[in-house]
Amino acid sequence: MARCGRVFISVAEDSADAHAAALIRAARQRLPDVRFYGLTGPRMRAEGAETLVDLTSQAAMLTEAIGLVGRAWQAIRLVERSWRQQPPDLVVLLDSPELHLRLAARAKRLGLAVLYYIAPQTWAAREGRNRHIARCVDHLACILPFEQAYFRRFGIPATYVGHPLFETLRSQRPKDATVARLRGDGRPLIALLPGSRRHVIETMFPLQLCVIAALRTRGVDPRAVVSAVDERRATQIRSIAPTSDAILQIVAADNASLLTAADLVLVASGTATLEVAYRRKPMIVMYDAGRLLSPLYRAFGRYVVRAPHLSLVNVLAGRRVVPEFMPFVRDVRPIAALAARLLRDESWRRLMMKQLDEVVQPLEHSQASNGVCALLEQLLPRAASGRRPVGVRTAPIRTPGGSDGP
Repeated sequence: MARCGRVFISVAEDSADAHAAALIRAARQRLPDVRFYGLTGPRMRAEGAETLVDLTSQAAMLTEAIGLVGRAWQAIRLVERSWRQQPPDLVVLLDSPELHLRLAARAKRLGLAVLYYIAPQTWAAREGRNRHIARCVDHLACILPFEQAYFRRFGIPATYVGHPLFETLRSQRPKDATVARLRGDGRPLIALLPGSRRHVIETMFPLQLCVIAALRTRGVDPRAVVSAVDERRATQIRSIAPTSDAILQIVAADNASLLTAADLVLVASGTATLEVAYRRKPMIVMYDAGRLLSPLYRAFGRYVVRAPHLSLVNVLAGRRVVPEFMPFVRDVRPIAALAARLLRDESWRRLMMKQLDEVVQPLEHSQASNGVCALLEQLLPRAASGRRPVGVRTAPIRTPGGSDGP
């Protein structure tokens, strides 16, 4: 069993930074001599990882991806140059397939072993990517239970390790005083989760406010409280809210308390739906990819998107457990109608919470970081013995956070 090694690790957004930091903490216990460096975020640096470039502050998807292309390509060239100068013993890539499948291809050309953690969701769309994954990735660490069998059908070595989100959620406890304050005057409390990325908040938060306004026209007068991942996003949310919503409450970095207090959640699609499910709260999932993509989706979407459900909760359940309005929201009135019904229909609420419990139970005790560490233990000896020379070794890479490279 290998107890030493130099591991290149790469993330391109905030959530992956958190999951990678948890992996590094677990590795300190199981693989204390392994050293991590690469495209890292602030949480990884706090755990001792060395940094070539930090892309997490500019993380983007869909329309904002265009703005990231230039810096991402610079990072790819810097990484490839560093690999040639001083090859790592293993390359670990987390999520962000637009970036990391390109890095995987370059790693494979240089004879480096690749572990991909948080597998690309090719079961939902772009299944043709599996041929590329099979060529360039030595092992996939899957975070959804059905993914292991799915990827193995394409000849891709894959192991289900559990979902890393639940490692974080287990450590978060609601604050009784905050819950009591949020429940306030007894009116229905709707939690708004507009996402964590700037461009998603810009799109989804106004739509969620429109749902609240439409509810009021139906005679439902809820209190709306908005989740912000941090104070920076809270400032953005305040800048979007109209003056008529000046009393709108914002809860920063405390979803445990907000979701515990909520009667209903309007949530932008993504892993946040699993966080709501973990708290067993009724929800409506909504996401709008923007007007520019709407014609393309109508023309080609049925050829690209294969999954019958788009929200993660429904994908895991294999049926429509929660209402989903995505990938476009053309009219908020149907959302408001369902929200009003969910607030009033106790039998539907109980059924939804029971179905959410069935989805979450197999996942909530996940130890994903330990599962990935076990794969590191297996891959590091083979990587060290099987790697071909790719360049001249030089001095260690400088740290932290620099963009100058080695």
